[in-house]
Amino acid sequence: MKKLLRTFLRTPLRGAGWLLFFSLSLFSQSYGGRGWVLDSTLLDARFPAIAEWAKAGVEGGIPDSLETKIAMKITPKANLQKAINKVAKKGGVLLLLPGEYTINEPINLHSGVILRGISKESVILSIKMHGYFWRTVGQTRKGAVLMHGIENAGVENITLKYAAADFEPNDRNSNDASWCIDVFHKPEKRDTTLFVESIWIHQSRNCYVQNCNILWSGSDPIRITLSDHITCRRNYIDRCYNKNDGGMGYYNISNSRYVLICNEKIRRIRHLAIQNFSKYNVIIDNDLEVDINFHDGDAGFNLVQGNRSKIPTWHSWEPISVGVPKQHLPPGDGNILYNNQLVNKAGELVYSNKGAFYQMNTDWNNGVAKEKLQNVD
Repeated sequence: MKKLLRTFLRTPLRGAGWLLFFSLSLFSQSYGGRGWVLDSTLLDARFPAIAEWAKAGVEGGIPDSLETKIAMKITPKANLQKAINKVAKKGGVLLLLPGEYTINEPINLHSGVILRGISKESVILSIKMHGYFWRTVGQTRKGAVLMHGIENAGVENITLKYAAADFEPNDRNSNDASWCIDVFHKPEKRDTTLFVESIWIHQSRNCYVQNCNILWSGSDPIRITLSDHITCRRNYIDRCYNKNDGGMGYYNISNSRYVLICNEKIRRIRHLAIQNFSKYNVIIDNDLEVDINFHDGDAGFNLVQGNRSKIPTWHSWEPISVGVPKQHLPPGDGNILYNNQLVNKAGELVYSNKGAFYQMNTDWNNGVAKEKLQNVD
């Protein structure tokens, strides 16, 4: 992201006794790249979260490919984990040459290592791991590509496809297909061993996933937990096997801060969820066919801006959703919706007045969000 907030347009917004300058384009178009700079003249003491949103994503931005040294090149014949371990000694890029790389057990990325495909069309990580539901006695959550306890690492230009089943996920091909209870509210019984996250980022910092296809995931395509300054951009996410009730099939931001999600295309999963004490995360300029869900007790002050969402009729939620009162906590304070184009299942725009500022409600009794400020001429 170059010169963050230097394109901040000084458009006055009035309402509820407030006057502040809120950006029509809070970020430049190179979201998440090098050169993050906050123009301090744009800060407003009455709206301090702007300064925090400017920090979202990898600190200093994702390095350009020309800045990163290729430490090793491998083909599918090589042992991927051993190659990662070797590159980790000095850091750099592990470049995957064309072919299909079979993943039978978790791959652990290390600090300073960039796992890069020569192109996402030609490099396939074929995930053939199995795992049981993590709430089953004696079972733990499983992931295919793990970024656990690391920093300054990335995954880019790769297709990850879950290939442990000989049948397709249960969903619909048409946005206009009728709703049916089975897709999101009945468990996958054809095979109960498909509970595998595609990418799991945990207790990590300054890591990223970019320019990847993440297809037919076992459960969460991307799971981000207890992490900060993470960037996910320009990825295509489509389908997952387990997305029924019980906490599965999420693009999941949980107990994390300063996560930047931008330029993503997300389809046929359960939720893009922000939850569990997550704060100062930015969801911007994505194309969505799933809901953004302030699911369970986030810590507030998350920004949702400039997204385009069209919810299929067979999806079980509207473009902006929340949890269930008897099971979840309500959204935190200060969550902002701004300049999105959100189309519900009935084909109507919701929370989408141009220049309007919406704030998520923090209780269950007053609807999902309310308009707080509006542009004035």
